[in-house]
Amino acid sequence: MRLKNYYLVLGVLVAIVLLFACRKKDSNPQGNDWGPYNPTPYTIDVPEGFPEPVIPEFNKMTVEGVNLGRYLYYDNILSSNGLSCNSCHIRSLSFSKQLFVTLAGETKSIPPHVNLAWNPDFNWTGSEPVLDNLCLGDFEPEFFNTNKDSLFSRLSKSSIYPEKFYKAFGIEDINKLSYAELKQKIVYAISQFMRTMVSSNSKYNKFIHHQAMMTPSEIRGFNIFFTEKGDCFHCHGGDLTTDNSFHNTGLDANPTSFNMGRYNYTGNPNDIGKFSTPTLINIELTAPYMHDGRFQTLEEVIEFYNSGVHNTSPNIDPIMTKPGKEYGLGLTPMEKADLLNFLKTFTDTSFINNPAYFNPL
Repeated sequence: MRLKNYYLVLGVLVAIVLLFACRKKDSNPQGNDWGPYNPTPYTIDVPEGFPEPVIPEFNKMTVEGVNLGRYLYYDNILSSNGLSCNSCHIRSLSFSKQLFVTLAGETKSIPPHVNLAWNPDFNWTGSEPVLDNLCLGDFEPEFFNTNKDSLFSRLSKSSIYPEKFYKAFGIEDINKLSYAELKQKIVYAISQFMRTMVSSNSKYNKFIHHQAMMTPSEIRGFNIFFTEKGDCFHCHGGDLTTDNSFHNTGLDANPTSFNMGRYNYTGNPNDIGKFSTPTLINIELTAPYMHDGRFQTLEEVIEFYNSGVHNTSPNIDPIMTKPGKEYGLGLTPMEKADLLNFLKTFTDTSFINNPAYFNPL
């Protein structure tokens, strides 16, 4: 009887072990001790004055996805030339870079990665309407020059990425993905991280919500900016400091090549010379300015609008040639200094010093 009971107990124990093993195998066929796939939803803390961001259903944000994206953003494992996302998007420069020269020899200014969750389109010409596809072009020779075989090998053999891909997307074996699928998941993760990069703590943001005071000079600059004196507010108002639209501000009398702007994307003659309105958040940190970096300082930018606008440029925005301003704003030296001081209130040092955006590697 005792022997029979012994075998009965032994049989129950074996069954329990087998059941546990099967469940573990079902949840993770690779046999790694990663636990079940159960991503944690991530919710953006929307600042006061900001609209609700639109998060696509096909790339819902999760804590694990954001974490994976943060690692990939800083890791040169994606490239064959040692570059990573932050090679061109440097934290101290509000995740921008001074200039980038394309393979075609065109000089471009790198837009900062800030408050992208509220952008309806991307790049200077709006050529990419979806943030979740924005980085796909980075795998090409002009940027990462990614080697497909090397990418699969390095990620799958990494001590951290197989588990991170599993926890973010339920991917049990990176090598079972197609190259297109792998790139898309990488870009999805990076875009999740970029959506978390929110700036709302500048002196300007605090001032318009009655949480900070400005100096007399900054107040005078504010009044120039937000009245017909400067007319800046038409394109750069609100918390986000951009109307998310496209304008020709008279940079060139006869735009050619890259300077033809949105026309190069749409082919519409009405878009010649038009570029997207950039955010002014951290504008003090993101020199040089304009789409091609033609102005080295904010003083040069102010002087352009004050006296350098090409009012015969095709499709020039009507704001630039309003009666009395056909030849610029006509600001005095003191008014230009006040406007400069106000522009510096857009600086948000807490954004660039936020540990959540630091390199985790």
